Amino acid sequence: MKNHEVEQEHLEMQKKFNQHFLEEGYAIEDFKFVAVGYLDSSEPFERGEVSNAFLTKLNILWSEGLVLGSAGCHVCEFCEGDNKATSSSEKELIDRENKIKYFFPKMIFHYIEIHKFKPSNEFIAFVMRS
Repeated sequence: MKNHEVEQEHLEMQKKFNQHFLEEGYAIEDFKFVAVGYLDSSEPFERGEVSNAFLTKLNILWSEGLVLGSAGCHVCEFCEGDNKATSSSEKELIDRENKIKYFFPKMIFHYIEIHKFKPSNEFIAFVMRS
């Protein structure tokens, strides 16, 4: 799935939850959904270096709390041959200050380390201050 498809999927799911919460009399918070690192060979992505501190912090955040299962297995479209990287899980991180829910796949580590994917500066800053 592409970033915008993941964002739309999570938005639709959140709308259903919100409707239920409203019917039950609970307050809801609106968040912007931002998918990071759902790369697809049909779309360009930013490349560059990230710091070891960022990778370390992202690994720590990945290991804390719940890891979400995904709707299937993702295979890296950029690897050659039969030994392609795969993943079937994702993580949600919430930036309450800026009302953003970030979603990223376990494959983000592979994309950063092997294919030099560089997440947005906003995501990097959020991870570093978390």
